[in-house]
Amino acid sequence: MPQPHIYNLEEFTEQNQIHSIFGSAVACFTAGRELLNRITLPGAMPSFFTIILMIDGREEYTINNNKVELEMHDLFIKLPYTPLNFKDCSNEVESVHLLVEKNFFDELARQNEQLQTATPLDIFDTIPVFHLSEAKVAEFYDLFHNIQKTISQPHLYKQELVRYQLSFCQLLLAELISGHEVNTHDLKHKDDILKIFLHLATRHFRKERQLQFYAERLNITSTYLSRIVKELTGNTVLGYLSSFLYNEICIQLKTTDKTMSEIAEELNFNDQSAFTNFFRSKAGMSPLSYRKKSNVR
Repeated sequence: MPQPHIYNLEEFTEQNQIHSIFGSAVACFTAGRELLNRITLPGAMPSFFTIILMIDGREEYTINNNKVELEMHDLFIKLPYTPLNFKDCSNEVESVHLLVEKNFFDELARQNEQLQTATPLDIFDTIPVFHLSEAKVAEFYDLFHNIQKTISQPHLYKQELVRYQLSFCQLLLAELISGHEVNTHDLKHKDDILKIFLHLATRHFRKERQLQFYAERLNITSTYLSRIVKELTGNTVLGYLSSFLYNEICIQLKTTDKTMSEIAEELNFNDQSAFTNFFRSKAGMSPLSYRKKSNVR
């Protein structure tokens, strides 16, 4: 009896014309009925993790001769080297597929001792299907969407982004499996996130002070960005942006003759009143009083 063919991720994506791939380690794509039928590989044994998030409809697979039915809001995790066969799906089906080569997945997990024991590497005695709450679906969907975006678009920090997005995915899976929050010690990836955030913040705080703006440019969720910044610094994203803004106003008041209205407009306040209220909350005095006290021209 012939042995099932083992597909690595690069071979799998090339054969099935899936272009959303990073190197030969990570692929992420959204699938409907047409694509699911097209990529069917009976008897194949992928060498990569397969994580499927069901957005709508129904999908049916067999894995080790066991039937797996996935419905809306299910998350399915298949380990590498396990035969997986697609059987059928509903007409309106939509799902997001994250494929990660085992070596890459294991490398990221090894960087965090606590995470190694919580990720789906050796703990499944049954077929791992989780039915998620709407909040968890949204969290995974945002993460997978960001991974797709990182892979498909040019980005100065693409390699770093992909690595810590996958690390965050492992963290979410660990929390899902264990049932409680996992505090990782993966400081390298967290430091990368913090450094890139601070770099972006110093460039854009004059115009952009919404959490979502920075999360989108980091291609991570706003929840994850908030969590990392708070964990590593004790400060918040808003706290950093407010500090940068306050320092900039102080510099402007001390070193320029710009009017309050001009500074407010330059720093993207809705109006001069909002500008004055913000500065007063930080300095305990009005911008005009601060300028006079500083003996600026």
